[in-house]
Amino acid sequence: MLRYIWLEAKRQWRNREILIFRLGIPAAIYLILIAAQDEPPRASGELPWATGRMVALVALAAVMSGLASGPSLGEERGNGWLRQLRVTPLRPSAAVVAKIVVAMSFALPAIAVVAAIGGVTADITLSAGRWVQVIGLMWVATASVAAVGTLIGLTFGAESAQNATTLAFVVLWLLGGIFTPVSQMPDVLAAVGRSLPSHGIVAVGDSVALGTVIPGSAIAVLAAWTAAAGSLAVLAWRRVMSR
Repeated sequence: MLRYIWLEAKRQWRNREILIFRLGIPAAIYLILIAAQDEPPRASGELPWATGRMVALVALAAVMSGLASGPSLGEERGNGWLRQLRVTPLRPSAAVVAKIVVAMSFALPAIAVVAAIGGVTADITLSAGRWVQVIGLMWVATASVAAVGTLIGLTFGAESAQNATTLAFVVLWLLGGIFTPVSQMPDVLAAVGRSLPSHGIVAVGDSVALGTVIPGSAIAVLAAWTAAAGSLAVLAWRRVMSR
């Protein structure tokens, strides 16, 4: 499995379009927001606004990198690349884990770049240890979205996978606490938002940055999405290979 992970990562990291999309767009959006947005007043004890915005954009980078595996997998299904793996001893569960790991390999630098921009230009003051925790734990939480992206790619063809990925991104972005905090949404939408993996990623970042305990509900949501999407992706992999 490690060899397959290495080959997949090397193949995808050579694609400049993938690099620009997964690494450049979140950073560009963050720079634009830094230049355009003014800081509103906040109540004492709350997470500083600039830090909260940085966490939200880190979550955006995580979601974009995680879901981007969907269209890539859809194309691999269409061009026959996945069918060539039938002759290998690679187990479906190992293959799905490898796809998730490769997607996460893009998420880590994307998250780090956004965090670095926040530390340099947005006057965010966190200790070195806190920065490492924010980046590291939010990156680990990205596994949930990477599992969803892998499931999309194994379920839909190339064009359909692109459309499904776009829809998933919009839902996770708008309802998952990235675009608007869940606390500011109507009750029904807030309930939906708290059940999404993007909200779990944001909750992890907010809690670590503020120095509080990560909510158990966020951990449960992230674990549930990772397990459910990963298991369904294994079943989808078996179905694709059996054709």
